[in-house]
Amino acid sequence: MRRNNEQLNKVFTTLDAYLSGYLTLKNFIPKLIEQGEKVVFAFSSSDALYQAIAEYNSGAIVSASQLALAVKTLKSQIHSLRRTKEYDFSKT
Repeated sequence: MRRNNEQLNKVFTTLDAYLSGYLTLKNFIPKLIEQGEKVVFAFSSSDALYQAIAEYNSGAIVSASQLALAVKTLKSQIHSLRRTKEYDFSKT
């Protein structure tokens, strides 16, 4: 059982918006983490996640429009995160 608890605390991170878009289509929802000027996609680690990553790297077939929408949604979340950070609430 200890191994399962250790695995729950681990995360998989990537800068790849297309992989992240694919993973969201597979119902893995990333947490957006700011690292300097970059935003990293962080996913909870699991065997199912790594299986989905392997499928993606092996040329998984998905709807182009669904993948494009997933990537656009992630990029929109990044822009929203940056806009919120840039807005200085102390000036209002």
